[in-house]
Amino acid sequence: MNLATKITMIRIFLVPIFLLFILIDTWITRLIALLVFIIGGVTDTIDGFIARKKRITTDFGSSLDPLADKLLITTAFICFLGFKELKIPSWTVVLIVLRDFVITWLRSVVYNKTSIPADKFAKLKTFLQNFVVICILSLLVFKNQILKFYKREFILETFPKISMIVVALFTLFSGLFYIAKYRKLLLESFIKN
Repeated sequence: MNLATKITMIRIFLVPIFLLFILIDTWITRLIALLVFIIGGVTDTIDGFIARKKRITTDFGSSLDPLADKLLITTAFICFLGFKELKIPSWTVVLIVLRDFVITWLRSVVYNKTSIPADKFAKLKTFLQNFVVICILSLLVFKNQILKFYKREFILETFPKISMIVVALFTLFSGLFYIAKYRKLLLESFIKN
Protein backbone atom coordinates (compact mmCIF):
# COMPACT_ATOMS: atom_id res chain seq x y z
CA MET A 1 0.00 0.00 0.00
CA ASN A 2 1.52 3.32 -1.09
CA LEU A 3 1.61 6.58 0.89
CA ALA A 4 -1.35 8.18 -0.92
CA THR A 5 -3.55 5.16 -0.19
CA LYS A 6 -2.47 5.15 3.47
CA ILE A 7 -3.54 8.80 3.73
CA THR A 8 -6.88 7.90 2.15
CA MET A 9 -7.28 5.15 4.77
CA ILE A 10 -6.68 7.76 7.49
CA ARG A 11 -9.63 9.74 6.09
CA ILE A 12 -11.85 6.69 6.43
CA PHE A 13 -10.72 6.23 10.05
CA LEU A 14 -11.60 9.90 10.70
CA VAL A 15 -15.30 9.20 9.99
CA PRO A 16 -16.16 7.49 13.32
CA ILE A 17 -14.06 10.07 15.19
CA PHE A 18 -16.00 12.87 13.49
CA LEU A 19 -19.28 11.11 14.26
CA LEU A 20 -18.42 10.67 17.92
CA PHE A 21 -17.56 14.33 18.45
CA ILE A 22 -20.37 15.89 16.43
CA LEU A 23 -22.99 13.93 18.37
CA ILE A 24 -21.80 15.15 21.78
CA ASP A 25 -23.48 18.49 22.42
CA THR A 26 -20.69 20.67 23.79
CA TRP A 27 -18.77 23.54 22.29
CA ILE A 28 -15.42 21.74 22.50
CA THR A 29 -16.64 18.46 20.96
CA ARG A 30 -18.22 20.34 18.05
CA LEU A 31 -14.94 22.23 17.59
CA ILE A 32 -13.07 18.91 17.50
CA ALA A 33 -15.58 17.60 14.93
CA LEU A 34 -14.95 20.71 12.80
CA LEU A 35 -11.18 20.22 13.04
CA VAL A 36 -11.49 16.51 12.18
CA PHE A 37 -13.57 17.40 9.11
CA ILE A 38 -11.00 20.01 8.02
CA ILE A 39 -8.20 17.47 8.49
CA GLY A 40 -10.20 15.09 6.28
CA GLY A 41 -10.39 17.74 3.55
CA VAL A 42 -6.70 18.58 3.82
CA THR A 43 -5.67 14.92 3.66
CA ASP A 44 -7.85 14.52 0.55
CA THR A 45 -5.81 17.24 -1.15
CA ILE A 46 -2.53 15.79 0.11
CA ASP A 47 -3.18 12.20 -1.01
CA GLY A 48 -4.23 13.35 -4.48
CA PHE A 49 -1.16 15.55 -4.79
CA ILE A 50 1.17 12.75 -3.68
CA ALA A 51 -0.43 10.20 -6.00
CA ARG A 52 -0.12 12.50 -9.02
CA LYS A 53 3.32 13.90 -8.23
CA LYS A 54 4.90 10.52 -7.51
CA ARG A 55 2.77 8.77 -10.15
CA ILE A 56 1.67 6.13 -7.68
CA THR A 57 -2.01 5.96 -8.53
CA THR A 58 -3.48 2.50 -8.10
CA ASP A 59 -6.87 1.02 -8.95
CA PHE A 60 -7.47 0.41 -5.25
CA GLY A 61 -6.54 3.97 -4.29
CA SER A 62 -8.56 5.45 -7.15
CA SER A 63 -11.70 3.67 -6.01
CA LEU A 64 -11.05 4.19 -2.29
CA ASP A 65 -10.51 7.96 -2.56
CA PRO A 66 -14.05 8.93 -3.65
CA LEU A 67 -15.47 6.47 -1.12
CA ALA A 68 -13.55 8.20 1.68
CA ASP A 69 -14.91 11.58 0.52
CA LYS A 70 -18.48 10.32 0.40
CA LEU A 71 -18.30 8.67 3.81
CA LEU A 72 -17.16 11.81 5.60
CA ILE A 73 -19.43 14.25 3.76
CA THR A 74 -22.47 11.94 3.93
CA THR A 75 -21.93 11.41 7.65
CA ALA A 76 -21.86 15.18 8.20
CA PHE A 77 -25.01 15.81 6.15
CA ILE A 78 -26.94 13.03 7.88
CA CYS A 79 -25.86 14.32 11.29
CA PHE A 80 -27.07 17.82 10.36
CA LEU A 81 -30.59 16.41 9.98
CA GLY A 82 -30.48 15.58 13.69
CA PHE A 83 -30.02 19.24 14.61
CA LYS A 84 -33.61 20.49 14.60
CA GLU A 85 -32.43 24.08 15.06
CA LEU A 86 -30.83 24.02 11.59
CA LYS A 87 -34.10 23.41 9.70
CA ILE A 88 -32.31 21.56 6.89
CA PRO A 89 -34.78 20.01 4.43
CA SER A 90 -34.30 16.24 4.52
CA TRP A 91 -34.84 15.99 0.74
CA THR A 92 -31.54 17.85 0.20
CA VAL A 93 -29.57 15.19 2.06
CA VAL A 94 -31.47 12.36 0.35
CA LEU A 95 -30.76 13.91 -3.07
CA ILE A 96 -27.04 14.37 -2.34
CA VAL A 97 -26.58 10.85 -0.97
CA LEU A 98 -28.62 9.26 -3.76
CA ARG A 99 -26.72 11.11 -6.50
CA ASP A 100 -23.34 10.21 -5.01
CA PHE A 101 -24.17 6.53 -4.68
CA VAL A 102 -25.74 6.30 -8.16
CA ILE A 103 -22.69 7.92 -9.76
CA THR A 104 -20.34 5.72 -7.73
CA TRP A 105 -22.29 2.65 -8.90
CA LEU A 106 -22.21 3.83 -12.53
CA ARG A 107 -18.46 4.42 -12.28
CA SER A 108 -18.00 0.87 -11.00
CA VAL A 109 -20.06 -0.51 -13.93
CA VAL A 110 -17.83 1.31 -16.42
CA TYR A 111 -14.64 0.72 -14.42
CA ASN A 112 -13.76 -2.56 -16.17
CA LYS A 113 -13.65 -0.75 -19.51
CA THR A 114 -11.85 2.46 -18.60
CA SER A 115 -10.96 4.74 -15.75
CA ILE A 116 -13.18 7.81 -15.54
CA PRO A 117 -11.48 10.70 -13.76
CA ALA A 118 -13.44 13.24 -11.76
CA ASP A 119 -14.38 16.17 -14.01
CA LYS A 120 -14.45 19.86 -13.09
CA PHE A 121 -18.11 19.73 -12.02
CA ALA A 122 -17.47 16.79 -9.70
CA LYS A 123 -14.50 18.59 -8.17
CA LEU A 124 -16.54 21.78 -7.74
CA LYS A 125 -19.37 19.73 -6.21
CA THR A 126 -16.98 18.22 -3.68
CA PHE A 127 -15.55 21.67 -2.88
CA LEU A 128 -19.04 23.13 -2.38
CA GLN A 129 -20.12 20.23 -0.21
CA ASN A 130 -17.01 20.56 1.96
CA PHE A 131 -17.42 24.34 2.16
CA VAL A 132 -21.05 24.08 3.28
CA VAL A 133 -20.22 21.42 5.87
CA ILE A 134 -17.44 23.62 7.27
CA CYS A 135 -19.75 26.66 7.35
CA ILE A 136 -22.55 24.79 9.11
CA LEU A 137 -20.15 23.16 11.58
CA SER A 138 -18.68 26.62 12.26
CA LEU A 139 -22.19 27.92 12.96
CA LEU A 140 -22.75 25.11 15.45
CA VAL A 141 -19.40 25.76 17.14
CA PHE A 142 -19.54 29.55 17.25
CA LYS A 143 -23.32 30.11 17.35
CA ASN A 144 -23.29 31.95 20.69
CA GLN A 145 -20.73 34.45 19.40
CA ILE A 146 -22.38 34.80 15.98
CA LEU A 147 -25.85 35.29 17.46
CA LYS A 148 -24.62 38.48 19.14
CA PHE A 149 -24.40 40.04 15.66
CA TYR A 150 -27.03 38.26 13.56
CA LYS A 151 -30.60 37.12 14.01
CA ARG A 152 -31.05 33.53 15.14
CA GLU A 153 -33.52 32.83 12.34
CA PHE A 154 -31.00 33.74 9.64
CA ILE A 155 -27.99 32.01 11.19
CA LEU A 156 -29.56 28.74 12.30
CA GLU A 157 -32.44 28.38 9.85
CA THR A 158 -32.19 30.41 6.64
CA PHE A 159 -28.46 30.12 5.92
CA PRO A 160 -28.20 26.33 6.43
CA LYS A 161 -31.43 25.71 4.50
CA ILE A 162 -30.42 27.84 1.49
CA SER A 163 -26.86 26.45 1.53
CA MET A 164 -28.11 22.87 1.48
CA ILE A 165 -30.62 23.57 -1.29
CA VAL A 166 -27.90 25.15 -3.45
CA VAL A 167 -25.51 22.25 -2.80
CA ALA A 168 -28.22 19.65 -3.45
CA LEU A 169 -29.18 21.24 -6.77
CA PHE A 170 -25.55 21.59 -7.86
CA THR A 171 -24.92 17.98 -6.82
CA LEU A 172 -27.87 16.88 -8.96
CA PHE A 173 -26.62 18.99 -11.89
CA SER A 174 -23.12 17.51 -11.66
CA GLY A 175 -24.61 14.00 -11.67
CA LEU A 176 -26.74 14.71 -14.73
CA PHE A 177 -23.71 16.26 -16.45
CA TYR A 178 -21.69 13.14 -15.66
CA ILE A 179 -24.37 10.85 -17.11
CA ALA A 180 -24.69 13.01 -20.24
CA LYS A 181 -20.91 13.18 -20.72
CA TYR A 182 -20.38 9.41 -20.42
CA ARG A 183 -23.72 8.19 -21.80
CA LYS A 184 -22.15 6.22 -24.68
CA LEU A 185 -19.74 4.43 -22.39
CA LEU A 186 -22.50 3.75 -19.86
CA LEU A 187 -24.85 2.37 -22.53
CA GLU A 188 -22.11 0.12 -23.93
CA SER A 189 -21.41 -1.23 -20.44
CA PHE A 190 -25.07 -1.98 -19.77
CA ILE A 191 -25.60 -3.62 -23.18
CA LYS A 192 -22.62 -5.94 -22.72
CA ASN A 193 -23.63 -6.85 -19.17
